[in-house]
Amino acid sequence: MAALAAVKGTVFVVRNWKEITVGVVFAFILMAGLLLGMNTSEQQPIENINSPFGAADVPPNIAQWRGLVSEYTSKYGIPEYTDFLLALMYQELGNSQTLDIMQSSESAGLPPNSIQDPVMSVNFGVKHFKSVLKQGQKDGVDFATIVQSYNFGTGYINFVASNGGKHSVDLARKFSLNEASKQEWVCSDWRAPYCYGDYTYVQKVMKNLMPLDIAVGGRNVSPMGEQAFKAIISEAQRYVGWPYMWAGANPGTGFDCSGFTQWTFAKAGIKLPRTAQEQFDVSSKIPPAEAKPGDFIFYTGTYETDNYITHVGIYMGNGKMFDSNGSGIGMHDIDSPYWKSHLVGFGRVAD
Repeated sequence: MAALAAVKGTVFVVRNWKEITVGVVFAFILMAGLLLGMNTSEQQPIENINSPFGAADVPPNIAQWRGLVSEYTSKYGIPEYTDFLLALMYQELGNSQTLDIMQSSESAGLPPNSIQDPVMSVNFGVKHFKSVLKQGQKDGVDFATIVQSYNFGTGYINFVASNGGKHSVDLARKFSLNEASKQEWVCSDWRAPYCYGDYTYVQKVMKNLMPLDIAVGGRNVSPMGEQAFKAIISEAQRYVGWPYMWAGANPGTGFDCSGFTQWTFAKAGIKLPRTAQEQFDVSSKIPPAEAKPGDFIFYTGTYETDNYITHVGIYMGNGKMFDSNGSGIGMHDIDSPYWKSHLVGFGRVAD
């Protein structure tokens, strides 16, 4: 009986070889497609990949360190990056019980997890991030490059700067492959053959940061309307991390404070005069309690000049402004002692 079954099976295969071949090929293609989908899913674009501003979407074991991170971001002059660094911490720490909560040991020149003091870890981690941030801003790379460099090291900044200035997964792979080859590293996990660092680090960090969103219809709604406000902020976010440039008023020259507001507001069809003093003069003055996202915030005495108004920013609500100042273009804390001491007030685009 077994011999007869084998003969029948052979006859079936011979008679139906075309159909069987097509079926096998189809199954192979389907499996390859599923595997490819699994591989590329970790590389899906994140909308806010080049903006460090948003709300950290992290579990309680990470959120508990907000006060400590805030203390050290303020110490190092980058308080606006607190939520971003919590998002980064979640990627670094996950559910690990280590007390090197920002995985700072290696950036301090020590073996992994040598630091077992959360305060020391955050101190080194924030200090290291600021140094990476400053180098990235100096070399003119995008923020995603700065994020990836926290994982790869600052050599990645130089690599990206010489290859167009913008991070991409392809560039990260090339850099990883180069470094792994230099150090003769091999791996057999999902990264292979890109065995140096994690070339998907940016996406993994930024998915932990919910994009900044101003609720439409709520108390923080911009008086200029959702469409105009989003046009302005979308344009502003393109230049996060760019250095302040005296007398700059366009992407070709860089931006000073009023050049930045003039350029970004133009994207919403709003024409502003050139200087901070002139923008103050043409705006409707409003009390602080009535200030809304998209309004202006004005300062005096930030540098020596005959003009009363010396600085302008875009008020964002929640104690933040989006502006170009000496620390670069980005979101800044208006409640810091420096800005509070120079505050004049708020203004709104005149009807």
